[in-house]
Amino acid sequence: MRKNLSTTTGPQRLLYAGVAGTIVAAIPWPLDAMARGLAGWCTSAAVFLLLTWWLADTFDAQRTRARAQSLDQPNVVILVSMLVVIAASVVAIAMLLQQVKLMSGPARAGHIALGLVALVGSWLMMHTIYAFHYAHRYYIDQRDGSPDGGLDFPGKEEPDYFDFLYYAYVVGMTTQVSDVQATSREMRRLTLVHSVLAFAFNMLVLALSVNVVAGAM
Repeated sequence: MRKNLSTTTGPQRLLYAGVAGTIVAAIPWPLDAMARGLAGWCTSAAVFLLLTWWLADTFDAQRTRARAQSLDQPNVVILVSMLVVIAASVVAIAMLLQQVKLMSGPARAGHIALGLVALVGSWLMMHTIYAFHYAHRYYIDQRDGSPDGGLDFPGKEEPDYFDFLYYAYVVGMTTQVSDVQATSREMRRLTLVHSVLAFAFNMLVLALSVNVVAGAM
């Protein structure tokens, strides 16, 4: 069981995360429906991230190559996952905007904390999903004849999942590339879409968070 959980595929991670989140949301906590749903989302994000980073920690470059060339997340899965992440983040902020103003004391602090955890989980999940898609695209392109896989990593070692996590998180934080360069048209397009989504997400969180803080004061 432990070995299976450390080598899950993308759809399996999404399934396990969804089941865990549904169970948590269905528990009759002394919370309103919105807060229970948000707690379920936080659980889903935590399970997905735990399984994903566990896999990344156990796979070296050779195993990453073999796995990436045999599996790939379809683009529709990436798109749907991004829409779910963004929708969950909007729900988290909307909950705070609507309910925090009417609360006080521990209830207000608890809802703010829940919303912040949901936002952090959504942000981490977005870029982790893209990191694995970059890895799969890179090694599949190499298999299909592209010598550098569409990304030029500094150094001579083959990249593993953590190298792609680094690339994805740099794009997510700065909406630009750094020392890793996109060398193929397809990879530049993928990075462009990721950058636009990351920028829109960051601006949305910033703008609505200002409103939350202003309303909570």
